Amino acid sequence: MTLVIAGHSSGGFEEGIYFASDSHITQNNQVLVKGFKKVIEVPIRVKGLNFCSEWFNGYLGNRYQGICTIAFAGSSLVAQHLINSMKNHLGELYPTFHNGSYQIAMSCEKHKHLNQADYDESMFLDHQLDPLLTAKLVSNIVCHSIEAVLEHARGFGRMSQLFSAYQAEFILGVQCPQTRNYHIYQYEIVPDQELGAKVDMVEIIKNDLAVIGAKKFKNDALVALASCTDDDKPSQRMFSFLDEVVENETSIGNNGIGKPIGLYNLQGCTLSRIGFVK
Repeated sequence: MTLVIAGHSSGGFEEGIYFASDSHITQNNQVLVKGFKKVIEVPIRVKGLNFCSEWFNGYLGNRYQGICTIAFAGSSLVAQHLINSMKNHLGELYPTFHNGSYQIAMSCEKHKHLNQADYDESMFLDHQLDPLLTAKLVSNIVCHSIEAVLEHARGFGRMSQLFSAYQAEFILGVQCPQTRNYHIYQYEIVPDQELGAKVDMVEIIKNDLAVIGAKKFKNDALVALASCTDDDKPSQRMFSFLDEVVENETSIGNNGIGKPIGLYNLQGCTLSRIGFVK
């Protein structure tokens, strides 16, 4: 079990997105690992274009580098495999022109990648390429990354019978490179009668929370968030709430969530730990 809570920071020094997370990895209520980091940076890289006049000589370097933040709950083995898929997809993106429009293609979409050829000098200018990378695109690539792993797993059969092994949840936090606004998305692998499993994705608006793992605490977390005064920071209130929940669960012998706990803040392309309790 896991408990990760994410929300929009109130502004100022902590403007961005905060994550409050426990760090236990357990099996049958037995603690296997303490201090496991469940909130991580994932690089976002868009390839650069190497032109010699009108001749496209291939992709070279990166025209954009940034990060997003991913938090996970569920089987640590499966979640790490899914996060590797996210890293592979987000870390290798290709500007292209396909079906009459400028796009960003993933590494698995090789049929969309530019071929070495002559392109008019009026093409692939910054004002044509810069608007392509958005928070929504990043969220869709993360969704595709999860679906790609599930699609591969379906090839082994018995997805419906083995669904519990694939259960995992994720939170994506990202600042849109275009609007500079912060966005939170929550993902959950849910059963599907036809496919065995599929991905549900929802965007978390301001004044709401993304809660994964022990979702039974979400209503209480929202009540705690609503009790914030003008002097309170939502991030600190949620961190205190997480601390209280862990203490209560530990007192009744539930090791599913536990300390140390961490508070993280995503601001721009920097993920910082701003709180820690052993």
